[in-house]
Amino acid sequence: MNKIDLTDSLEKIPVKIFSTSTDGSEYVAQQIAQLIKQKDAEGKKCVIGLATGSSPKTLYAHLVRMHKEEGLSFKNVITFNLDQYYPMHKDALQS
Repeated sequence: MNKIDLTDSLEKIPVKIFSTSTDGSEYVAQQIAQLIKQKDAEGKKCVIGLATGSSPKTLYAHLVRMHKEEGLSFKNVITFNLDQYYPMHKDALQS
């Protein structure tokens, strides 16, 4: 069976592949931080959508570290958090 390489698919969506999820999370955190700083310098709010759950925990840990150690400010950030699926019972493990 031939292996299909979709890293340069017809969609032409930019793709970055990292050796570890930690490396990928660090990259995304840097991109978010850069956008926050850019919008702040322009005197604008930075609006971002954030996922919940266990997948983005490492990403958020990097952002928290940047806040504590590098002074990254979230004062002009507005977030939309993707959180719940319907229908889901309030006592479900994923809730």
